[in-house]
Order: sequence, then structure tokens, then C-alpha cells
Amino acid sequence: MTKKRIIKTLALALSISLLAPFASKVIAKENAVEPTIVSQAAIVMDYDTGEIIYEKNANDKMFLASTTKLMTSLLFAEKFNKTDSITYTETAKAQPPYSLDSNYMKTNNKEMTVGDTLSADVVMKTLLLYSANDAAYMVSDAVGGDTANFSNLMNAKAEEFGLTGTHYENPNGLPGSDGSDVNYSTAYELAVITKKAYENDWIRETLMIKEGDKEATVTLPQDTIINLIVRNEELGKNGNIGGKTGFTNEAGNCFAGVYERNDKKYIGIVFKSGSNQLDKTRFPELNSMMDYSTSVDKVTYKKAGEEVGTTDLEYKLFRFFGPTKTITAPIILNEDVNLYDNKINNSEAEIILNSSETNAWKVASQDETPLEVKVKGFTLEVNGNVEISGLDLIKANAIIYIAALAVIIIIVVLILFIIKMMNNRGNKRSRYKRRRY
Repeated sequence: MTKKRIIKTLALALSISLLAPFASKVIAKENAVEPTIVSQAAIVMDYDTGEIIYEKNANDKMFLASTTKLMTSLLFAEKFNKTDSITYTETAKAQPPYSLDSNYMKTNNKEMTVGDTLSADVVMKTLLLYSANDAAYMVSDAVGGDTANFSNLMNAKAEEFGLTGTHYENPNGLPGSDGSDVNYSTAYELAVITKKAYENDWIRETLMIKEGDKEATVTLPQDTIINLIVRNEELGKNGNIGGKTGFTNEAGNCFAGVYERNDKKYIGIVFKSGSNQLDKTRFPELNSMMDYSTSVDKVTYKKAGEEVGTTDLEYKLFRFFGPTKTITAPIILNEDVNLYDNKINNSEAEIILNSSETNAWKVASQDETPLEVKVKGFTLEVNGNVEISGLDLIKANAIIYIAALAVIIIIVVLILFIIKMMNNRGNKRSRYKRRRY
């Protein structure tokens, strides 16, 4: 091998070694494959922006089961402090397992008694970590006075959040008196509720408690010290930093929680990921959803130069005066709009004019116009242009302007003619006077 060939070989090897890391990153991005899941509805949403990254049937109404307790905890946290005393009520006593009475007190040959009190902090922990059904009714009675009033408060809060596909009839998500589930929402709307709940310091701190932590040890009446089972068995794994599980026969296995990967937070929701309570599908599916969502790139939804709508503008015919007229002008993008490729983004995204200026003459003088991309709760500002010019306005009224110009010319000619006639008459009078004298 000649010296020249050796140098070429070394240079090629060095180039490959330098570019390989970048090439692998590109390939990883290009090969991000959307997960195939058995969950009937699911979503991954950017925690900070509200942008939907991945979804499956995220607008479908699904039964909530115990993920209901996120809304229950939010209303509780808004009214009480950790040290407040909460009373154990008759409706709480009537609740089936999982409950403090059945699963903790009675296993210690004791029982909860109507009138017993717990600190609000203990109630919050038993509600969110262990998912105690009787704790939910302690909250309901303390906040609303009774189940009906508390359900009204839950529905009012959902309405306050702008949610139209969510409905509550009880505070714990169990089936109603006829055995059928009654609380429902959508994957998207539960994601909104999850974020609202997680933003509350008390709720967030509670959801982050792991089984075995000293904070998971609480004291019930009759000095009964218990170590709470934490239903979110994935907590602290694969980026899971808090969430609420749920199960009923109709709802199947559910989860609503928050994940953090690479210093970025995501909300993950799954509904009915198996009808068997022992089914372990939900967390592997959530992990695959998160793997996908943290590696997938956005795609071009609309390109620069595309028309994305029209707007009606008003203007005075002669700019500052004259009759008011209306003209419809196209709205054009000045830059690409990139979104994650999913059904909701593709079908519900809208690009709207983000300007209150409606004067066509003023709009015609602008180089750029602010636009807003909106998909549910996600918004993105982009630059666009209302494609209209002063010449367009003139062309639209060319006949009127020509007629107006003709009238002006006629008037000017008449004025000049009158002036000339008056001047001629004046000259005749002057000559007549000179002849007499």
C-alpha cells in the first residue's frame, strides 16, 4: 500500500468515526415508530405547552374509575389545609374495598367509627396513594356536604377548565347504584385535569411519595399505624414522577400521571388497557408511548406560502372618507408550521389571525401579520401576511374611481369655463366704457 493510499484510508476512517454519532441520532429520529397499544384510549401531552404528541381515540368518552380522585383531591386541596381535621361519615363507612375500614382497620381487628377524625394530610395520602374509597367520601362530605353537591362542584370545576366531555356523579369513580360506571371523561380532558392537579403543591408532593417512604406511614384512629400501599407501582421508574391508577370492570385498567425525561415533563393517560385487574399492560404501554414521544420529530403541517384562510376587512372608499366597504383577503403563511403527526392535530388544528386590525388600508401597508396556530389548549405564534395591497383596493373600485375622476374633470372644466366666461364679460365691459369716454 502506497503512502498516499494509507493517508486516504486514515482520513476516511476518521471521517466515519466523527460522523457516526450524528448519523445514529438521525436514524433514531427517522425510525421513531408509533407504538401499537391495546389500551382503548390514550394520550401523551407536553406538560408545559399542552401540545398533543401521541394519541389514540383521545376524544372518546371513557369511564374514569379511580382516576376520578384527581378531581376529588383538587377540590379538597382548594378548601382545606394539611392540618385540618376531617370527619369519618356514614357515607364513607358504607364504601366497599379498597377502604381504610375494610383493608386496614379490620385486618387489625379494629374498625373505623362514624365521627372519627383524620388530618387532611392523612386523608389526602390515603385517597391518592392507596386509593381508599371511603377517604373519597370523607372529602366529598367535608367539601360539599353531600355527594350530590360535591358532584356538582366537580362538574363546575370541569366546566371552568373548558372541558365538555367530562362528567362526575360520585367522588371515587365506583359504579352507581345500578352497577354501571357513571363518571367519564376523555384521554385529552383527563390530561388537562391531571396537569391542574399536579400543579397543586400538596397534591404533587403526595403523588411523589413512594411505598416504604416515611411519609407513607400514617396513623389511623385507635393509634393504628399503617404503611400505605402505593398503587402507582411504576413511581420512580422510566420517568414516572406521580400519577393515579384506576380500575373497574367497565373502565378496565387506567392511569393518569406525569413523566419526566431529559428534563422535560409529559402527561401520560391510558384507558382500558386490559379488563383484568391483574393485567400489567398499562405501564409497559405508557413506557412505549413515552419512548416514542421523546424521540419523534414534528412534521410540516402547512408550508410557507400556503393560504390558510381569509379575513374580511373594512375600508373607506377614499381612504379617510366616503362609504365603508368590505373586502375579503387571503391569509398566507410566511413560515412553515410544524406539528406532531396525529389525528387530533391533523383534523383540529386551526390557524387564525392574531390581530385586531381590520382597516384594509392599514393592513395593506403591513409587511407581516401575526397568526396563531391553535389545537385545543395548545397555541403557537407564527408569522403570516394578509395578501392585500393598496393597488388591490384601487382595482376593486376602478369603475367608481374612474367615474369620480371623470366627475372631477367635468367640474374642473366647468369651473374653468365659467371663469373664462366671466373674464370675457369683464373684458367687454371694459372696452365699452373706454368707447364712451
